[in-house]
Amino acid sequence: MNLKRTGLIASLLFLQVGYSLAQIADAKTDEKDPCKQIYCRTPNVRLQLNNQEIFESAIETPLPVLINNKLISVYPGEIVFIEASVENGVIKLEQAVAANTHPERTLVFKFEQMDKKKDMFLEVENPFPENIKFKMGYMLTDSSKIYATSSCPVGGKLKLFEHWPYPIYQLLLTQAKVLGPSDKKVCN
Repeated sequence: MNLKRTGLIASLLFLQVGYSLAQIADAKTDEKDPCKQIYCRTPNVRLQLNNQEIFESAIETPLPVLINNKLISVYPGEIVFIEASVENGVIKLEQAVAANTHPERTLVFKFEQMDKKKDMFLEVENPFPENIKFKMGYMLTDSSKIYATSSCPVGGKLKLFEHWPYPIYQLLLTQAKVLGPSDKKVCN
């Protein structure tokens, strides 16, 4: 992956939730390296595009998993752990962590491609008794555009499985919401 695309992806992620250097400074992080204060990773992506083509990308710039405590970024092959809390019917995404040391409060996102196929799967594990819903988007390998995709609610203390019949370069989840009794539990 070239540096221009890496910078563009990072910029798009930051713009999605209004992440700016001023906000980083307000959060008392290092303006030049927010990854000193928040969990970041350097993803390596390898995707089967079709029967013959493989897409590979090594991102050298560390990128945050959880941006501004609102946007979750997941690359193929990753398992992402987000510590969260639910109070008064509201979910708060607190921090991304390297390991699931608090399973009672950690949302788990596992994103992968089927072996030797282009299909993608997302597994979401919800440790809370409440049903939770996210809005989702994705990026393909040949574009920096973010496409909206449907998502289903994750039942309380359950796992959810989502499927796409094509390769996805990056998955983005935002607007986490606890579903109340009157909310429809539908995929949209």
